[in-house]
Amino acid sequence: MEDYLKLDMQLCFKFYKISRSIIRSYKPLLDKLDLTYPQYLAMLVMWEYNKISFSDMSKKLDLKTGTLSPMLKKLEKMELVERVTLDIDCRKIVIGITKKGLGLKTKAKNIPLEILEKTGITMEELKDIKAILQVVEDKF
Repeated sequence: MEDYLKLDMQLCFKFYKISRSIIRSYKPLLDKLDLTYPQYLAMLVMWEYNKISFSDMSKKLDLKTGTLSPMLKKLEKMELVERVTLDIDCRKIVIGITKKGLGLKTKAKNIPLEILEKTGITMEELKDIKAILQVVEDKF
């Protein structure tokens, strides 16, 4: 009979180890851009949308306001994004990408391929992994 309380039997531990290893492999690449991993994720959203409401960014990144707000302030201080209050509704904040933020996209464009290359995973395998992970995510 299996001992389900063994560390190696924990699904969460496998995800935790993989996640830490992947994020660690991003560090030297992101250091060149002067970004942390969470800031990189925020910039990925900005590169995709150019402008996005604070609440939509919070949903996309699955981050609470208390975590996202200081990170955006830092990105704003770095002149990568700007906050804009809408004239229609002064309570609604929109995050816009700056020219400097757009310029950073060019420097970051090879990061996903470099990470994939480090893993040795093919594009086809990546698609399969993403599909399996989506099934797991949907269960929660």
